[in-house]
Amino acid sequence: MTTSLHSFRSIRLALAWPLALAGVFAAGCTTTPKLFEPVATDPLDGYKGSLPEAGVNTEMDWGNKQSLLLSEFKTLREAHSQLEKRLEQVLGENKNLTARLGNESQALQREQSLRAQSEAETEELRKRRRDLEARILSLSLEKAKLEQVALQAKIEALKATLDQNAPTAVEAAATPPRSR
Repeated sequence: MTTSLHSFRSIRLALAWPLALAGVFAAGCTTTPKLFEPVATDPLDGYKGSLPEAGVNTEMDWGNKQSLLLSEFKTLREAHSQLEKRLEQVLGENKNLTARLGNESQALQREQSLRAQSEAETEELRKRRRDLEARILSLSLEKAKLEQVALQAKIEALKATLDQNAPTAVEAAATPPRSR
């Protein structure tokens, strides 16, 4: 019997706590309905207010100066789209100019390499011309020496012929024969 009495008390205690809590909550709800229930003259009662009426095509007053948020938003949105278009144009121009700059830079590098190559070829031709001129000069000197040696040999040969054909001193002193 004591166990059944004990179990009866525990059941009664287990049921008493939720009922007590429900009573506290019910008492609280009956004392606070004025806090959550809107007054009939309240403009923000949930039926007619600025937020439920705001939409895509409506305007809403905002702030102390009563500026229209939707019109400002549309103006800013339009300015933003114009700026995006201008940005696209500027980026396109920048891309084109960068490509042109790259092409011009490549053309400049090609021209500089061709110029360096032509200058190297020109210098090589100048060197070859100087070498040829030096060779011509040395050959001219050699020719002049050979001509000098040839002339000296002719002079010697002529002297030798003159010495053989030259009359002796007695013959030279003799009177030449008369013509008859």
